[in-house]
Amino acid sequence: MFKRRARLTAVGLAVGTALTLFGGAGATQAASASGVARSTVQSSPILQPNSNIRTGPGTSYRILNTSGPEGATGVVKCYARGERVTAGDYTTDVWYQVTVHLPGHTYHFVWAWGGNVNVGADPAPGVEVCPS
Repeated sequence: MFKRRARLTAVGLAVGTALTLFGGAGATQAASASGVARSTVQSSPILQPNSNIRTGPGTSYRILNTSGPEGATGVVKCYARGERVTAGDYTTDVWYQVTVHLPGHTYHFVWAWGGNVNVGADPAPGVEVCPS
């Protein structure tokens, strides 16, 4: 009985350690490690505050909505080269196809200019080019 209890305790400690070490990995890391998905999933805002969400990769496309003062959470699906836009000191022609969660509505397959998407670089490492 003592050996069995010690063995179960050891297994429990090992599982607990594994969850502590790897449990913090987000959906992006887990999916990328398995090779199943390449989209960037973030629970923190992917869009900066007051960013336009459009029907295509350029300013001539219709604005569907604008992220609020706290930005918006969602998923970066892929990127495309579109209209080159400058805002302040930043210029890029990268536009991201995203799913964006705003209060009361989720927008799927919409576009956001790269300068408004919190991914660190344009194009973001690990995000694939959108199919044509």
